[in-house]
Amino acid sequence: MGKLVQDFRYAIRQLRKSPAFAVAAILTLGLGIGANTATFSVMNAVLLRSLPVRQPDRIYNLRVPTGQPFGESNTGDNETSFSYPNFDALRQRTDVFTDLIAAAPLSIGKTSIRFGNEPELAAGELVSGNFFSGLGVPMARGRGFTLQDETEHAPIAVLSYHFWTSRFNRDPDILGKTLYVKGVPLTVVGVSAEGFNGLERGTGDTDFWIPLQNRAELNAWGNAPEDGKTFYGQPKWWCLLLTARLAPGVTPKQAEERVLPLFQAKTYEASGPPKPGTEKVYLQLTPAKGLEGYSGDYKQPLYLLTCLVGLVLFIACANVALLLIARNQARQREFSLRLAIGAGRMHLFRQLLTESLLLVLGGGLLAWLFAVGATKTLAAWANIDTNLQPDHTVLFLTLGVLVLAAVGLGLVPLYDALSAPAGLALKTSGAAASQGARRSRFGRLVVTLQMALCIVLLVAAGLLLRTLHNLENVPLGMRTQGLLVFGVDPQGTQGREQTIQFYQSLLERLRVLPGVESVSLAENRPGTGWSNNDAAVVDGVSPMPTEKFAPVRANNVASDFFHVMGIPVLMGRGITEADTETSLKVAVINQTFAERYLANQNPLGHHVGRKENERTIVGVVGNNKYTGLHEKDVPMMWIPYRQLGGGGVGTMHVEMRVEGDPLAALPNVARAVHELDPNLPLRDPRTQQEQFEESISGQRLFSRLASFFGLLAALLVATGLYGTLAYRVSHRTVEIGVRMAVGAQRGQVLWMVLRESLVLAGVGLVIGLPLALGTARLLRSMLFGVQPSDAWSFVGALVFLLGVAVAASLIPARRAANTDPMQALRSE
Repeated sequence: MGKLVQDFRYAIRQLRKSPAFAVAAILTLGLGIGANTATFSVMNAVLLRSLPVRQPDRIYNLRVPTGQPFGESNTGDNETSFSYPNFDALRQRTDVFTDLIAAAPLSIGKTSIRFGNEPELAAGELVSGNFFSGLGVPMARGRGFTLQDETEHAPIAVLSYHFWTSRFNRDPDILGKTLYVKGVPLTVVGVSAEGFNGLERGTGDTDFWIPLQNRAELNAWGNAPEDGKTFYGQPKWWCLLLTARLAPGVTPKQAEERVLPLFQAKTYEASGPPKPGTEKVYLQLTPAKGLEGYSGDYKQPLYLLTCLVGLVLFIACANVALLLIARNQARQREFSLRLAIGAGRMHLFRQLLTESLLLVLGGGLLAWLFAVGATKTLAAWANIDTNLQPDHTVLFLTLGVLVLAAVGLGLVPLYDALSAPAGLALKTSGAAASQGARRSRFGRLVVTLQMALCIVLLVAAGLLLRTLHNLENVPLGMRTQGLLVFGVDPQGTQGREQTIQFYQSLLERLRVLPGVESVSLAENRPGTGWSNNDAAVVDGVSPMPTEKFAPVRANNVASDFFHVMGIPVLMGRGITEADTETSLKVAVINQTFAERYLANQNPLGHHVGRKENERTIVGVVGNNKYTGLHEKDVPMMWIPYRQLGGGGVGTMHVEMRVEGDPLAALPNVARAVHELDPNLPLRDPRTQQEQFEESISGQRLFSRLASFFGLLAALLVATGLYGTLAYRVSHRTVEIGVRMAVGAQRGQVLWMVLRESLVLAGVGLVIGLPLALGTARLLRSMLFGVQPSDAWSFVGALVFLLGVAVAASLIPARRAANTDPMQALRSE
């Protein structure tokens, strides 16, 4: 132990003698390891992290890879949604599932609540009575739910620990208090354990939970009841997310096989037998890990980015290795002298390992601080509303990287130290010059590899930046400048007619506000990713009879919608105030719908929809973006929200065109809304342009990360190249002096050093370009409007890297060109 302490003290003294070296090494390691830690934190949270529950390895999410049968609807992801009859039947199979748990958000996004006098928004979920007991989540306060609470639709709520802390300041008397959710009073009966924020299935952290309800105001997903029925009375509405705890000894494959007959029988009991030629529905169980709602879009990009940031770590460690070799070259006489006076080679190894360990520990501490801050930024860039902070899994990975780095960096200079001849301490620098030739070759090899890896990172960054630029400049098919959008969720309204009257009154109030040009409503806010999807029926038949179904997206909107949004009407008319409950049922389609399903025909007057809900096409509008900036043109139709027939009207989003800054109108808007209902908050008010920009938050995250990795790699390559050339120049001082003494010009010496830099860069580019092309092809699914072989991205990366090589070599080249021949010869 005493020797270990002595080694640490000696290592600290040695590093204090070279503060510039220590700072450079720690910064390099901190950035390289920190970038990896931050990236892995995101990947761990999105793809790998288990739920903080009892035996998380037994928890599985249920999926329907085929989607719902023809003629049935869903809210949410069509592969993760189930109907209530499915849930009620499957939960009886206790031989397969110890517990089967159902959940559904109370709204798309956050829902309206009130505690005290001020209305606010929070994320709430409807859950089955076995939610907490089945998952194995203890309570920090009070109790969870029971099956009796579910059966009786008890008006109670459980708060998350985070919400209890942030909103109620851990009020010890919270139990028994009343929380109003959409105007419905609920009694708080419990607070969940710290760290549990819900099932994390892509809807963000949950603030509170309530038992499954049959009240119209508390229907799943905030949907208005269909013909007065909630999800309980709609066997064809798939809206529940199901999570299972497998029975002991049952594997996921066995569970899928055992419940499949029951699942198919219950499914086709509601929808009728499957259409000929279509695949039957089947179940799939997937581990409940990560954020299910994000994993599909983020899985491949995160794996690729993790590989790319691994290249940054290699470049960083290679740089530190070069620094250590250069530093230990200056310590050759020290090592030689210590060996000459009896120091053991194992002692030297232990000393070098201790110095590397100190550097790595300093870099690791900096890396952790960097990662903690970086993950907050990454969550904001990606618009992920959950915790991405490094956890114990990330900590263990980081510690493993640190150990490998410490051992590796301790071994790199070991050969030089142990092979130092004892007589070297008595020799001149000229006699020892040959010792540097091999080190110089090693340094050039490392820099060449760094160049090759850097070009891979720069090309990837260029492609993703071009993708982001294309997305940010894609035509929207509408005018978003001056558009303000916010959601409204009426509370206490009784039935469809009263809800429509509420919205009509709201529109009248908003239209007379100062600076307001026009106002309309939409059920699905453009740019959020949400849409109503159905099978198109034109004039009573499918327009694509050979396919499973002809897809069409729909949105329920108010009058003047296309004028407010700035969407051009190409034929016929838009939706007007005359389109009421009692008038002709109408629809407006987009250009793609007309071209795909009514080609070479006048679409006006044709009918869309099934017989019981058939509508007449009265207009055609230009194609426009609906779910997000990245979507391709798809068949689309718009329906007057006042003509929803048996369907109710739930949350709507107000689209308002105003003069000047749209956000400046919010105070007046809030007052107008509160005049109708003082308990009604505005849901996520923002500009429509901002909403569309949020739809590419994932692409923005990946492009920014790749750009950071590329620039960081270029910086590290520049420092590595500078160090290598400076080392070379310092050991060729005599040679350069002789060259200049016999007539070499300063320009020739300058070019000699620059040429070496360009040769290293050239060899690195020859190695790196095929690797970059292969990486670009792996990125194909992440690109938009750009090909993997995009010339601008490759040329830009080449020019940038060559510029970095020239800039990094200028200082050593000028130093070599300014060598005094006489002084160089005298030093020898």
